[in-house]
Amino acid sequence: MQTPARSWFRTGNAMQPPDVRESGEELPDRNTPAGQAPGGAGEEAGSSADHVGRLGGTSALSPVSLIIVVLSVVGVAVAAVVHSAMLFLNIAPLNAVSQKHAAGLNNYIYPEFAQDWKLFAPNPTSANTHVQARVKVLMPDGALKTTGWMDLTAMDETWIVHNPLPSQAHQNQLRGAWSNYVSTLDKEGRPVGLFGNLMQQYLLRIAAQRFGAHFDGGTVQLVQLRSASTPIAAPSWSNQYIDTTTGYLVEPWWTVKAEDFK
Repeated sequence: MQTPARSWFRTGNAMQPPDVRESGEELPDRNTPAGQAPGGAGEEAGSSADHVGRLGGTSALSPVSLIIVVLSVVGVAVAAVVHSAMLFLNIAPLNAVSQKHAAGLNNYIYPEFAQDWKLFAPNPTSANTHVQARVKVLMPDGALKTTGWMDLTAMDETWIVHNPLPSQAHQNQLRGAWSNYVSTLDKEGRPVGLFGNLMQQYLLRIAAQRFGAHFDGGTVQLVQLRSASTPIAAPSWSNQYIDTTTGYLVEPWWTVKAEDFK
């Protein structure tokens, strides 16, 4: 068996053999430093290792951590659905569900999530409503004296008329407080929930501060409020009949404390 002849070629002053490649064999680059893989193989290997080390997301979590994440997401989603449902029932027109669970809705919504709008356009006001109040005062001789009714709404209107910049307190404080309070009353006329009690105390303080600690020669002890609602008459061109008799909603006597005048 003969050994194939090896040809030589000249490089500079020295004779070097040519590159000989066996079938399927790739010779290393002579310019590659020792210890480095040829043809960028080291870079590809390093990149693959870095990719494995950078695995993240849910695949990097332990089973316990994954369960905690899933339960947290489910809990937030359930809380969001319940919150949205409560807000919807609060702003939606009266229905069987909102009436049945009125106390629970009020306790959840008020005062943190109170809504000042309704899902559908509200009915326009069809009556003129005035909030009135009277007090019982302790006279110097020890007798309790009941004063006449004072129209608090008429006082606000007097301050607003011909005033180009009326205050929000004169426009909305009494009206809003009475409207919110009435909306919390149950079938027996008692305020329901924390919001109802807060509105009752709010109205009491508004009325007490209108009278002051001393009124009509005595010291204010008790205050009573009522609303006088007079339906608006139908226009002259309408055939509709509307009874314009004034109706009253009278609240019980409420005890006044010293802090109510502050």
